[in-house]
Amino acid sequence: MSLKKWILFIVVFALSLTIIISLLIYFQAKSPYSDANDTAESYALENNLLAQVDKTYVYNNTSTFHTVIGTTAKGEQKAYFLPDKQSDEKIMEVSIDEGISEQQAVDLAMKDVKDGKLLHAKLGVEKIGPVWEITYVNADDNLNYVYLLFDNGEWWKRISNL
Repeated sequence: MSLKKWILFIVVFALSLTIIISLLIYFQAKSPYSDANDTAESYALENNLLAQVDKTYVYNNTSTFHTVIGTTAKGEQKAYFLPDKQSDEKIMEVSIDEGISEQQAVDLAMKDVKDGKLLHAKLGVEKIGPVWEITYVNADDNLNYVYLLFDNGEWWKRISNL
């Protein structure tokens, strides 16, 4: 085999090995997060809190909660906030129709933002109660957090230009 073929083989092999190792590390790092979401969904379904789960995610701030949003057996849209295992917090719930929607929260938070890019909107629990956390990057590429009260959409807290 010529030297060029050996070099090409080594480069392709090294690149393939790098990609495989990177994918393994990525999935290994994501596994605890996925497992926690799966556990929260299972809890909500097995304990008849929800009949169908639409969305699940982790909400971190002063405490960690797993937010599980879905439909009850009676057809009501609800969100349950399941505390992390190490927390002394209790399970909380809200009816989605008793507060502002995710889209309304995003619209309120982004109303005066020009050329901003929404990163996520999460429903979570703070000491004040349920809040929408809206995270976006503004035109200057600065990270911003806006917290709106779930009940009425009033601004609770804002962290700008990180």
